[in-house]
Amino acid sequence: MSYMNGIDRINDQQKNRRCKQINILSKGYADYLQLDKLLSSQTMLSSQNDRVSYDEHLFIITHQAYELWFKQILFEMDIVCKLLVANLWNNETEMCNALKRLGRISSIFKLLLEHFSILETMSSSDFAEFRGYLKHASGFQSLQFRMIENKFGLKKENRVDCCKSYTDCFNGKKSEEFERTLTEPNLLTLVCRWLESMPVLQDNTIWDQYRRAADLWLEESTETDISCLEKRRDLMDSLFKCDQHKRLVDQGNRKFTHQALKGAIILRTYRHEKGYALANRILDSLVDIDTMLSKWRFCHFVMVHKMIGSHNSGTGGTIGSEYLRSTLSDSYRTFIDLINLPALMVPATYVPPLISQIL
Repeated sequence: MSYMNGIDRINDQQKNRRCKQINILSKGYADYLQLDKLLSSQTMLSSQNDRVSYDEHLFIITHQAYELWFKQILFEMDIVCKLLVANLWNNETEMCNALKRLGRISSIFKLLLEHFSILETMSSSDFAEFRGYLKHASGFQSLQFRMIENKFGLKKENRVDCCKSYTDCFNGKKSEEFERTLTEPNLLTLVCRWLESMPVLQDNTIWDQYRRAADLWLEESTETDISCLEKRRDLMDSLFKCDQHKRLVDQGNRKFTHQALKGAIILRTYRHEKGYALANRILDSLVDIDTMLSKWRFCHFVMVHKMIGSHNSGTGGTIGSEYLRSTLSDSYRTFIDLINLPALMVPATYVPPLISQIL
């Protein structure tokens, strides 16, 4: 009897698996994408108040699309962070994977910029028809966008005071999610660790070569403007003297550690050397994302300014377009050190070749 019972159990398990497979295969496009949920979540408050504003539908759709893409950006960022934790220097496959993910994030932000042109088909008068129904709802309260900023590396102290705390927007589980992204390693931190661990930096040979090249370049400079030459010397001193670099970090003018900045300099200098091309493309992608994010902030500011002007308060307790204007500063740029890197580069004609044994 026990043998037959065992056979029956196996048959039942196989039957259940076949039923599940049939159920999965029977689900079509709409079921797979859960379109019933997705397409039934556009509720126009104006229509519930007997004064339909058809542009409200566009407003809802666009912001829901933003949130879907924000979710994908967070998904890609988590993968990149995991790859960076594992270190990429000896794994070209994973470096390509990280590069693909970063490129995708950049492409998504480019797409999000196009959303503004669609929103701007709505006039300020059109927006005014339903703006009152938003009441306390504001894009300022987008948890996912705040998480993107945190995961990218924007520090709490660099955020602009907006008459309303960022954490006050969230409670319960949302507040926990927000706080978690403040405490876990962000992209900036992990990129710094990755650059710090660059094999060629494990001794001072190549860095000493670069410093001597910089000294020779400054010595042979044909710059006739003394003030410009002194400014260039001071800038190079800030690269080679740890205390000066630390002072710039404390002032908020730099965000990389000194060792990470050295790694970025060497990567850029020897970008054509074997094994360095992919790493350089990762740096390029980080600059692209930072630039796209800045463009997004600027387009957001321009659109809001056009819709409500300078003197209207924003929804959700914000100060409106003036708050958005204040987020356009360099303090909101995470990889500003990579963007400013060209000013610290020594011309290629002065830089000696890499020593083959330390490649």
